[in-house]
Amino acid sequence: MGSIYERGSKLWFSVKGRDGKWGNVPSGFSVGEEAQALEALAKVEEQLRGEEKISPGGSGPLTVQAFSRYWIGRRRELIPTWKSDESRLKNYVLLEIGNMVLGDVRPHHVVEVFRKLRLAGKIAPKTIHNAYGVLRSLYRDARIEGLVKDTPCILTKHQLGPKTDKNPEWRRTAVFARAELEALVSDKRVPMDRRVFYGLLGIAALRHGEAAGLRWRNVERDVEPLGRLLIATSYDLGRTKTHAARPVPIHPALASLLAVWKLSGWEAQMGRKPEPDDLVVPLPKSAKGEAGRMRQPQPSLKRLHKDLALLGYRARRVHDLRRTMISLARSDGAIKDILSRATHTPPTDVIEGYTSFEWEVVCREVMKLQLNLRRRGEVITLATAVGAPQMPAGDDRANPPNSGSSKMTSAKFPTVLPTVAALQRKSPGSLWASEASSLRGVGDLNP
Repeated sequence: MGSIYERGSKLWFSVKGRDGKWGNVPSGFSVGEEAQALEALAKVEEQLRGEEKISPGGSGPLTVQAFSRYWIGRRRELIPTWKSDESRLKNYVLLEIGNMVLGDVRPHHVVEVFRKLRLAGKIAPKTIHNAYGVLRSLYRDARIEGLVKDTPCILTKHQLGPKTDKNPEWRRTAVFARAELEALVSDKRVPMDRRVFYGLLGIAALRHGEAAGLRWRNVERDVEPLGRLLIATSYDLGRTKTHAARPVPIHPALASLLAVWKLSGWEAQMGRKPEPDDLVVPLPKSAKGEAGRMRQPQPSLKRLHKDLALLGYRARRVHDLRRTMISLARSDGAIKDILSRATHTPPTDVIEGYTSFEWEVVCREVMKLQLNLRRRGEVITLATAVGAPQMPAGDDRANPPNSGSSKMTSAKFPTVLPTVAALQRKSPGSLWASEASSLRGVGDLNP
């Protein structure tokens, strides 16, 4: 434990640093203020213990760089976007103040960091705000650890600038055309696992983490009039972005994709039949790892750009698929306040909190989304429990490898879709039945 001693009319601390050596530092108090000095000494020792936990055996004061390594390590355990946080610190913050002592950073230092970023004009205003948000979170946690007394992150919009897009014309183009969405989920040139993943994003309007973390136990096929996805987690966090689970109707087009994927595609990729706890769309085996891994945001974006280039479309974000479903459904007549129950957590408004729409009502709005996924000139039919026609003789889709015909005939997912108008005329319970012929199909279903 440290001690207090007098040097002239002032009080000094004798404390043991992280390197094990004793040092003397002024307390800031005068003789006669021993009680206040003792309280300050206790805080200094608490800070030193915290620094030792974060950077064991280090010498000298704890720097922003050193604490950021510890902070990112802790964040990695809980936050799926930790890589983005690490990148923002590395590229925009640590180059300027990384070598400064954590507790010596003042607001004017932070102002200078973001003033330079704004003047450079190389990154979007929203990126500047995102980088500042990461630094603010870092200092918030430093205060919780007892490493700093105050945070220097007290900037406002006057220092950070407006939170706008770098290109004001960009956002209106951040959406897919109907034909583009249809191609992404049905074109044979796109690997089937990615078609199904794009279906979860662009037909069910799931967020990337929700689709990546979805497991077969959360795909409820027996609910009427449409099946249901129970969105209860983002990635493997055990919770969603909004910390609330929500049910999502399975649009008939998505149901068909999931049916074929589960009956043949998933097993072909993984080498076994799916179990309830398996991911719905795990990654296939590649040079970077074994099959079954969970999808991550940046690799998914690269794969999307690759697929869009293959189809002859311009690049867009993964999140734009979610925006597309909502935009197209509303264009097709879906009522916003009802559709939003399938895409978002209910608002905090008191009346909204007391409102629960019947499942059939929410399904009706989702079914308004018009998609034509059938390959031109072809109508695809699969055997189902209700006695729909069998596949043409010789078509290997009638009996996928290792599936067995008995498995196929017990499928409850629809595999050929009637028009939305026809679906809306049907009674609850019949929407999972396959039709003998249809104007709307599911595209090329070969894995």
